[in-house]
Amino acid sequence: MKKRLLISFLMMSITTLAFSQDYTRAIGLRLGSSVGASYRQFLSPGNAIEGILDLDILHKDHMKIKVTGIYQFHKNINVDGLSFYFGPGASAGIYVGDSSGFLMAIDGMLGIEYKFPNAPIALSFDWNPKVQIITNAGFKTDNFGLTVRFTL
Repeated sequence: MKKRLLISFLMMSITTLAFSQDYTRAIGLRLGSSVGASYRQFLSPGNAIEGILDLDILHKDHMKIKVTGIYQFHKNINVDGLSFYFGPGASAGIYVGDSSGFLMAIDGMLGIEYKFPNAPIALSFDWNPKVQIITNAGFKTDNFGLTVRFTL
C-alpha cells in the first residue's frame, strides 16, 4: 500500500511538472490602456520574467513611452493550458509632449493565461497596477491588457 501511494505521488508530481509550463519563451502584442510589445522568458517551470515596451497616448499632443520588467510566479488552474500569474516589477519611461519628463514606478501584475494546446499561441489578460514615484506620483490602477503571444 505504501509503495502504491509513493508511486501515485511521484506520478502526480511528474505530471504537474510536465504541464506547469507549455513553452519556454514567447513574444507578442499587448493591447489595452496602452499598446506595446511583450516578451516572456521562463526561468523554471513556475517562474518567468516579462518585459513590456509600450506607448500610451494620453491626449492629442501628450504620450508616454515606458519599459516594464516583471518577475512572475505562474500557477496552474485545473484546466489544461490555463494558468494564473502574479509578481512584482518596476517601470521607467518618458513623457513626450507638452510636459516632457522622466517617470519611474514600482509595479505589480496579476493575470490569467490560456495556452492553446495544439497551436503556438498564448492569450492572456492582466492587471498591472503601479505606484508611480517620479513625475505625477501616486497609485495608478487603470492599466489592463490583453496580450496575444507567439510561443517558442
